[in-house]
Amino acid sequence: MILDDGTPMNAGERATPVADDWNGDGKIDILAGSMDGTIKVYIHKGTDSEPRFALPYHLQLADKDFDVGTRSAPRIHDWNEDGLKDILVGEVEGYVYFLKNIGTNEAPVFDRTEKLFLKNGNFVRYPGRGPRSRLFVTDWNNDGIDDLLLGGADGRVMLFPASPEITVTPRIAFNRMLTALKESLIKIRNIAKGYAKMLKNSIRQ
Repeated sequence: MILDDGTPMNAGERATPVADDWNGDGKIDILAGSMDGTIKVYIHKGTDSEPRFALPYHLQLADKDFDVGTRSAPRIHDWNEDGLKDILVGEVEGYVYFLKNIGTNEAPVFDRTEKLFLKNGNFVRYPGRGPRSRLFVTDWNNDGIDDLLLGGADGRVMLFPASPEITVTPRIAFNRMLTALKESLIKIRNIAKGYAKMLKNSIRQ
């Protein structure tokens, strides 16, 4: 059993751990996503023969706790091939979020996140309702470019091969803009529904 400051580690419901030397000290640390949408970082303070981890802290995004909503599932990978480890995160709606490391490999820093796009300008997404994307990065077809494997709640595994050339035509750029606009409108609608529900409940009281 893995210990967290002397007690059994508990990263929360639906924990999705990944191991990595997060702070560059030669010891394997743990990053764990969970039902609450955050990512907890457990720094290894023990030895290889007696692993022991400090109390966790939440991964930060622009000096705030990163929160993807629910069912966060992180993978650590140098996605943009700049020599720095980044983070890709799956979540309950099936999308994949990219957190670019603007710090160092010994002290990663993240200031923004974005969803991955397909070549046609649509979002990368495991299909279905509440699909809960879980991802793995590998060069599946041995072409020297990392591809994306996505698993979901229905048990399938989908392959998203990388495009060897990135060509952004006006049509693709427009499609990206339209996709992002649709997402913003959905967020605004959901916020409005939430406020309307709160107002309705307050009137009833």
